Amino acid sequence: MRKLRELPLLTQFGLMIVLLLIISAAALWRISGQLSESTLTDTDNAELSLAIETVENWLSDCAETGPDRDRLRTLLNPELNPGQEFLMVLDAQARVLAFSENGVAYFGRDKAQRFVRRLDQAGSFSLSERDTGAWVLLEGKKTDSGYYILAGKPTRMYRDTLANYRGRLVSWLIPGLLILSAVLLLLSTVSARPLRKLKAAAQAVERGETVTMDTDLPGEAGDVAIAFNRMSRQVSATIADLAHEGENKRLLLEALDEGIIALTPTGELLNTNAAAQRLLPESSAPRGEVMDALKRALKAQQGERLHVRAGQDTLEAVITLLPAQEGRCGVMAVIRDVTEAERLERTRFEYVANISHELRTPLANIRGLSEGLRDGLVTDTDERMRYYGIIVDEVRRLSRLVNDLMELSGLQSNPAAFEMERIQPTEVMYDLYDLNKQMFSEKQQAFVLDVPAEDLPVIVTNEDRLSEVLTILLDNAHKYTPAGGHITLGASVVLTDGLETGIRFFVRDDGIGMDEETQKHIFDRFHQADKSHASKGSGLGLSIAREIMLKLRVQISLKSALGKGSEFSFVLPVP
Repeated sequence: MRKLRELPLLTQFGLMIVLLLIISAAALWRISGQLSESTLTDTDNAELSLAIETVENWLSDCAETGPDRDRLRTLLNPELNPGQEFLMVLDAQARVLAFSENGVAYFGRDKAQRFVRRLDQAGSFSLSERDTGAWVLLEGKKTDSGYYILAGKPTRMYRDTLANYRGRLVSWLIPGLLILSAVLLLLSTVSARPLRKLKAAAQAVERGETVTMDTDLPGEAGDVAIAFNRMSRQVSATIADLAHEGENKRLLLEALDEGIIALTPTGELLNTNAAAQRLLPESSAPRGEVMDALKRALKAQQGERLHVRAGQDTLEAVITLLPAQEGRCGVMAVIRDVTEAERLERTRFEYVANISHELRTPLANIRGLSEGLRDGLVTDTDERMRYYGIIVDEVRRLSRLVNDLMELSGLQSNPAAFEMERIQPTEVMYDLYDLNKQMFSEKQQAFVLDVPAEDLPVIVTNEDRLSEVLTILLDNAHKYTPAGGHITLGASVVLTDGLETGIRFFVRDDGIGMDEETQKHIFDRFHQADKSHASKGSGLGLSIAREIMLKLRVQISLKSALGKGSEFSFVLPVP
């Protein structure tokens, strides 16, 4: 059936006509037999009824004297059977009085007796019987005087007429079918040529090619070719637009930092991008969790949101439904790395908590001392002056904390670069040494300046910010180095392939040092190596130093060991 549908339309139409002709011929074959039998039977029955009536009338005329058997035999042969009817007359005792000679081949005495019994019951009958291999029409009647009359007729004429008719039907049907088949084959061959061209062109368009058909085809095929060429141009333009749009979408997906995984309504993979492969590698447990969530959402036709762990990272997958296709929606998961966002959220929380803690202590001290002075609880002049001194120190501490916070916030929020200038590092180092040596001597700490004898190369940086960073590092070394310890402020030339490429600044001490966990968080806000916060620092100094170095695009390095001291260093390039 599929191969039949692939044939040209005209060929299919021709095959349908041939099939209809064959069915019609078969119907005519059967109907002709029925019509011929019905027509001949009606005619023959009329003749038989007439013959019976004639015999019945003659028997009525002979009712008083009785029938003359010789005269009756003469009457039946052949006056009453010109159409080859066969007749038989029986008396009341069912004895045969006379019969036509052609009836002997069809009736014997036994069969006649059977029909007599039937006439005794019905009085008359009209039927057809199969006998001796031929069709026989038979009628019978019982007269009022008690005689039985049987009349019949063989239907060889019917069979001969039907055979002749059917022979003529076959004689013109078979040549007609052959001629029609040849004509249809020729027409289908001619008509299929442009159709084959149209089919080949349509297949080329399906492959995305631009096809132009010849328009000089015969008849309506030329109009079809013109319409096809117009359609081909439109389809090619549409395919090009779709391909361009698809490429743009692909590039857009690949450019996203978020991973994309989309499934069709049947659960097949529709699309994914490089970010999804990077965040969720194939066969990894987190990818399996996301795929299971996608299948759940596809089954429930409802989106959801989940977090999965991928090693040390936290991934968030937001699953949404795609536009419906045939009543069902596909699903899409947008995967993003929220590790940094969670870290920032924790940092903000800790930041607020640390600020609150740092502000609470000096404010509580100031409040307690102020209330004592207000209520007159301190009467001694020296004690009152000591209270005043503590209040002033706490106010200064608050002022330093607020200033540090404002400076750190300004460094992080102001994208503008520092004003750069050419400076002589050796002079900066000596100035810092002179400004801070008194601070170290008061704590009985050895403070050493380590710079080359000759001047260091000139560098381009912001002198104030450089001095601020080194001061923060010196202040940190001063706080975490016990009395009798050693602090070194130094600078040296960095050589690369024999060339001066930078100046390395460092601050080294032999104080309490830091363990690995402390080193990870040393540049965080409010982080202090002294967990008791016994020192007077705010915990913002190293955070400020790091932000300044980030603005200068320089990385601060730390080397430290618990109980062995620490060294902070950074390198500023030489122009």
